[in-house]
This record gives sequence, C-alpha cells and structure tokens, in this order.
Amino acid sequence: MRFQNEQGRFIKMINIQVVYALPNNSTVIDCNVDEQTNVLQAITKSNILTICQIKLDEHLIGIYGKRCNLNELVKNGDRIELYRPLINDPKEIRRKKATQKNHH
Repeated sequence: MRFQNEQGRFIKMINIQVVYALPNNSTVIDCNVDEQTNVLQAITKSNILTICQIKLDEHLIGIYGKRCNLNELVKNGDRIELYRPLINDPKEIRRKKATQKNHH
C-alpha cells in the first residue's frame, strides 16, 4: 500500500484488479486506487469498458465470484469481475448431453 499526497493530505492507495473474461481469453487490468474508491469508480478508472467495448448495464459485477454493489468500497487486493450474460442455460446443456448419452 502506498501513500499519495493530494492537496496537502495523504491518501492511502490500494491495489486491485478489474477482470473481464471471454471463452478464449480474459482481460486483467491492475489498478492503483485510493481506499475510498467504490466498485463503479474502480471499473471506470480501469478503462476496461472501453478496452473490451462492453456496456456496464449489460453485465453483473462481483468481487472474487460474489455479486457486489457498484457503490461498495473496494479493498486492497480485490478482484472486480464483470460477468457476461449466459449464452446457453447450463441446465439445458446438461440435459442435452444426458439425452445424447442415453441414445448411444
């Protein structure tokens, strides 16, 4: 954790990651933000929405696999994850595989 002087005061800086995963690759952006940064601010600062050409309102957000609120404060070491909408329902995929096995 580093400290940064802003307007004559010290602000505690923390390290986080912002992640967006696709089926074949993922984008991981390391960010250094002040400890009063919320999830939305961290996502904005990371520039991941522009880099990956995605819209925030089309994605769920979590920290280490647990859904979170956009105004939740981030903590040192957090990994903010942007979740893609599911293309296929996992239950339906399992049903189809089971049906195919039973017919062979």
